[in-house]
Amino acid sequence: MTGENNSVKNFYQGIYVTETILGNPNGDFIDNSPRNFDGNVFTTDKCIKYNVRKYIHETIEDLDAKENIVFFFPRLVEDANAEDNKFKTRDDVFDLLFKDYDSFEEKFDALKDNSPDVRMFGGTFSFKNNDPKQIYGPIQLSYGVDINDAQIKRLQIGAPFARESGKQKTNGSEAVVDDAIITYDITINPKNHPNLLLESDLDLFKKALWYGTNARKSTSKKTDSKLLILIKFAEEDTVLNIGELKELIEVSNIKEHKLGDEEIKLCCEKLFKKLNKYLNFIDSIEFVYDTDELTLEYDENEFSSLIDKFEIKGPSELL
Repeated sequence: MTGENNSVKNFYQGIYVTETILGNPNGDFIDNSPRNFDGNVFTTDKCIKYNVRKYIHETIEDLDAKENIVFFFPRLVEDANAEDNKFKTRDDVFDLLFKDYDSFEEKFDALKDNSPDVRMFGGTFSFKNNDPKQIYGPIQLSYGVDINDAQIKRLQIGAPFARESGKQKTNGSEAVVDDAIITYDITINPKNHPNLLLESDLDLFKKALWYGTNARKSTSKKTDSKLLILIKFAEEDTVLNIGELKELIEVSNIKEHKLGDEEIKLCCEKLFKKLNKYLNFIDSIEFVYDTDELTLEYDENEFSSLIDKFEIKGPSELL
C-alpha cells in the first residue's frame, strides 16, 4: 500500500479545538482528576490519538483480511471477556497478525503496509529476538491547553454499596471541568518517514479525529470536536514550521458562552496576522466546523488575500 505515488508530499500545520462541558477531557493516573498545572487544564496527545485509533478499530479494521489494522490498541487474550481485563503483549499481537510472513523484515513491512495508525503516528517497536525499530510518525499532535478559563469542580457522589454490611453506603467524589475549550497543534511532516503517510491516511485521520472524539461518550468522557484547521504549505520539498499556533486563537465571549447565551466565538486576529507573513508559502487553509456552533472573528478587509486560500467545510464533508 505504501508508495511514492499516493503518499503525502506537502508539509502541513494545523489547530484542533475541542470542548468538554461538565466532563473530564483527560484524567490523570492518581485520582482521575482533569489534568492541570495549578488549576490550568491541559490534556495529553495520547487521549486524542486513542480516539483516532478507536474509531479506525470500530469502523474499518478487518483482522481476518489483515487490513486497516490498528496496531497500538489493546487486544484481549484468547477466551477472555472484556470485563476480565486480560490483554496480549505487543510481541503476541505482532506474531498473531503477521504470522504468515517468514522473516522479521517482511512482517515489519506488512505492519507498515496494513496499519494506518503506524503510518500516521509511528511508534517504537521492540520485539523479542529482534533489533528495536523506531518510526517518527509524520503526524504529530501537541499537548492540549484550555483557552476558556475552565474551572475544575469536585462533585460528591454515592456508591450503591457500603464498605461493611449494615453501614451507610460509601460516599465519594469525582472531578470535572465546567467548560474547557482545548486547543492542540498539529504538525504533518512527510519527511519524517518519506512515502509512509498516504493521502488516504490523511483523509482518514481528519475523519477519525473529528468523529472518533465525538464517539467517546460516557458520564465523564463527553468531549466534542469544534474546529479543525489544516494549513497546507505550497512547495512539496519545503519543510516549514512557523511555530506553535494553538494559543493564537482566543475565546472572545467566555462569560456569555459559559452562561449558555451564545455559541463559541473565536478571535483569529493573532493567528491570521502570523499566517499573513507566510502568505506566499501557503497553498490552502482548510477549516472544518459547524457554523451554527462556532463563529470565527477576523477583519475580512485586512486578511482578504489570506481568505482567498480558505476552504471552509462542514463536519459532514469529512465522511
